[in-house]
Amino acid sequence: MINIIYLFVGLATGGFISLVALKRMKFFDIEKNKKTAEEMINKSKEDSREIINETKNNIENRASALRQESLKKEERLNKAETTLKNKEEMIKKREERNNETRLRAATYSEELNTLQLRIKNVEKDTLQKLTQKTGISTGEMKKKTIEKYQKELNEEGTERLIKNEEWAKENAEKIARKIIINVLQRLCSPTSVETRAINVIVPKDHVKGKIVGRNGENIKEFERLLEVDVVFNDLPNTISISAFQLVKRRVAQKAMEKLTNYRGDINKQVVQKAVQSAERETDDELYEIGKKAVEKMQIKHADKEFLRIVGRLQYRTSYGQNIMKHSMEVGWLAAMIGSELGLNVTTCKVGGFLHDLGKAIDQDPNVKDTHDQLSKEIMEKFGFSWEEVHAAWTHHDAIPQETAEAMIVKAADAISASRPGARQESFDKYIERIRLLEETGSSFEGVEGAFAISAGRELRIIVDPDIIGDERARPMAKSIAQKIEEEVTYPGQIKVNVIRKTKHTEITQ
Repeated sequence: MINIIYLFVGLATGGFISLVALKRMKFFDIEKNKKTAEEMINKSKEDSREIINETKNNIENRASALRQESLKKEERLNKAETTLKNKEEMIKKREERNNETRLRAATYSEELNTLQLRIKNVEKDTLQKLTQKTGISTGEMKKKTIEKYQKELNEEGTERLIKNEEWAKENAEKIARKIIINVLQRLCSPTSVETRAINVIVPKDHVKGKIVGRNGENIKEFERLLEVDVVFNDLPNTISISAFQLVKRRVAQKAMEKLTNYRGDINKQVVQKAVQSAERETDDELYEIGKKAVEKMQIKHADKEFLRIVGRLQYRTSYGQNIMKHSMEVGWLAAMIGSELGLNVTTCKVGGFLHDLGKAIDQDPNVKDTHDQLSKEIMEKFGFSWEEVHAAWTHHDAIPQETAEAMIVKAADAISASRPGARQESFDKYIERIRLLEETGSSFEGVEGAFAISAGRELRIIVDPDIIGDERARPMAKSIAQKIEEEVTYPGQIKVNVIRKTKHTEITQ
């Protein structure tokens, strides 16, 4: 019991002590917080004083800057006012000077009018006096004066024209040679000679037998359809195709390539299908060739029929010269010569490029016109200008050339055709030309013999010295050369030499 009493007493005493300790702790915390709050209040007061001072300083600085800026503006305004005043004074002075100038000009104008009236009166009086003394009216005097000056001008113009003509005659050949040499140096294109035969490679020799067919019926049908000649036995694994018309040769080449790669038996129907397919492919190929050629020459034309005709020039030759390459060459030459002379370059280029366009279709048996006439008709059909058509049409003197561009195209055609290696001449034509030269020389009286030498570039005439004297030798050479120019077709130039030889022999006794 006593122990229980002690326990309760102990618990009560401990709780009281704990309560007293807790109150003391709260008291100390309140004091501490109070101090902290006072410190914070003091710090806030100091911060606020600093902010107030800083704001006052900023306000004072801003106010000082505004005062200075307003002073500067006032100075600028004062300067502007002073400048305006000065300008106003200057404008007033200029107006005063202008008014004075106008007054002077008006005065001078009145004086000038007065002087002009006096001059007219003097001229009238003078003319009247001259008319009375000479007995010639004023109109007649004016007419005679005008006629006098016209005569002097005509004489002066004639003299100048004669001098210019003489200068042109003296220097024309030199200038022309210089222009041609410069143009040829600028032109860089290979010669365009091509052969008429082409080879098709056969993978195996036994394929040739399939293509020939029984009794040669396949190859006969092939040659009948395309008008070509086919040779099988010249070279191993090779078939040679030759034709006069190169477009048909191209079709034959494509058709033969199809037959060499054909699997199975070959008969007439297979040959016919191969030819038809090759014709369609060649037609498309001609269009692409013509399109590229026109683009290369920078000629704007998009008609498909026209481009196919142009493309056919790729498969046409003249004396072995490829007409497409020849046409491009003539177009470039004509354009360059035209630019040197200040002519219409486009007309020169188009006329030069299309001058042989008729050769694309002149091998058709139904066509009877010459190639230059065909070129004219095709170009007119597709809307080329008169100048371009005329320049292309007249390169073989179908009519006289009426424009300088037409003459340039003719010259460019001759240059391209006469380039060394540009054309091939057949042996028969060469012999015929040599024979004509010798016959032309022998046709003159007093000629004992005529001999063409140097591949037909020189003709030597041996004359009878008893019939042809020295005084007749030179005129005879000129006459023979003129007759050759009129009657014989030849490349380049031919030199005619007339040789008169006398020999006197005496034997001593």
